[in-house]
Amino acid sequence: MYSDARDVPRKMRYACHEAGHAVAGVINGDKLELIVSDRDAQMTQEQRGRYEEWTDGKGGREATFSRKKDLLCACGGKIMPDIDTGTRRKFYPGSPSCEICLEFLVREVAVTLAGGKATRVLMDYYNPFESRDDGNYVLALLVKLEDRMSTDIRTRGMRRAEEWITKERKATLVLTGAL
Repeated sequence: MYSDARDVPRKMRYACHEAGHAVAGVINGDKLELIVSDRDAQMTQEQRGRYEEWTDGKGGREATFSRKKDLLCACGGKIMPDIDTGTRRKFYPGSPSCEICLEFLVREVAVTLAGGKATRVLMDYYNPFESRDDGNYVLALLVKLEDRMSTDIRTRGMRRAEEWITKERKATLVLTGAL
């Protein structure tokens, strides 16, 4: 643990953040494809192409790429890639009280927030600016829900992320070190 949050090197923070996403994603059943914690790292041409595609050719940020399961619920609810962007996922609600959809959302939010939770829990460091894309994605994902329901899903997702990171502390730290 660092004596002062300012002592945590930027590269280590980003590696821990992406390791948190990756470990949570694996717990969630996602297929991990690529982790980029240093945009200047050596990558194969295929990896660099995937990274550039996901970041719209701008690069400039760290990312964890995984193939996520889509939800096609019997109630009509679904979570799948956003047709407009193709990169982010979107929730299309069916029944507002469907437990299957709500649990799927909690898990999706947990994976998204696990990066920030990893740096907070494992390095005693948190900077909301470094997790702004994650927070914006969660807001966009939950936009079609009532405020109370959205807040509940986000709170449950944050708790789940912390449970996963705490339970898989060693795996997250080992992956952080490898990045």
